[in-house]
Amino acid sequence: MEPPEVFLKDLCDYYGVSMQDAVKLGTRSSGRKPNLPGSKTCDPVSDMTLEDIWAVSKRIDENSIFKFYKDQGAWSSFRQVVRHLDLINDHIDILNAFQIMPGMHICEYGCGVAPFMRTFLQYADKNIRNIEISLSDVDSEHFSFGAWRIRKTIAERDININLNAVEIEPGKLPVYNTLLDIVIIFEVLEHVPSPVKCIENLTGQMSVNGILLENFIKHGAEDDDDGPDLKSARTEREVYYQFLKQNFDLVGGRSEDIEPNATRIWRKRMVIK
Repeated sequence: MEPPEVFLKDLCDYYGVSMQDAVKLGTRSSGRKPNLPGSKTCDPVSDMTLEDIWAVSKRIDENSIFKFYKDQGAWSSFRQVVRHLDLINDHIDILNAFQIMPGMHICEYGCGVAPFMRTFLQYADKNIRNIEISLSDVDSEHFSFGAWRIRKTIAERDININLNAVEIEPGKLPVYNTLLDIVIIFEVLEHVPSPVKCIENLTGQMSVNGILLENFIKHGAEDDDDGPDLKSARTEREVYYQFLKQNFDLVGGRSEDIEPNATRIWRKRMVIK
């Protein structure tokens, strides 16, 4: 397996930084004020802690939530890439369990820098054909960078894969051009205004026996401000998992009741209730 540098190189090429700086900028540290570089799709952000960035954009309604993701500039691009360096082996194990076949449509929802699809493309058989990838996220720097690095990897590896970048807009859930066979929602639901509406929308566009990978991070203090997490998401957690248990079979990972923060794999039943 390639060293982490192959994934850090995406940051270096897009933002014009060294690998050492990429790691430093992507390492979260309380009180640190990184000088985040700009790009063709965002302005620089400097002299602000992450907590400062949270405070500038109050997340009181859907429009302000979307504005928050634009205001943080390149922070999430660096943070997500560096964080997922430690999860690459987990990505590979999960993707191998999916048994990705020609003709499948894979969606990474709330994709950010698209870590799962980036890992998949790095190790995919170059002879694989007729795979469709959809990436969805809000209008943000990490989404622009994520879509760019996936297009770049497809071109560099010369793989026959079609990429769709489907933006999520305030008050409007995304629509995909064909049924989804695999949906990945990793470390996203705690930031979503309504996880129930989100999963209902995706479920309605999944194929029979489609596979869903999800986790829903649960913090201990329900009334505290958990950074970019949303109280509205926390209040829907129980209903969200009731919906999954009614319409999906758990085929991987431990249940929400036993391990709240586990990563779970579900298979969609033939009939959605």
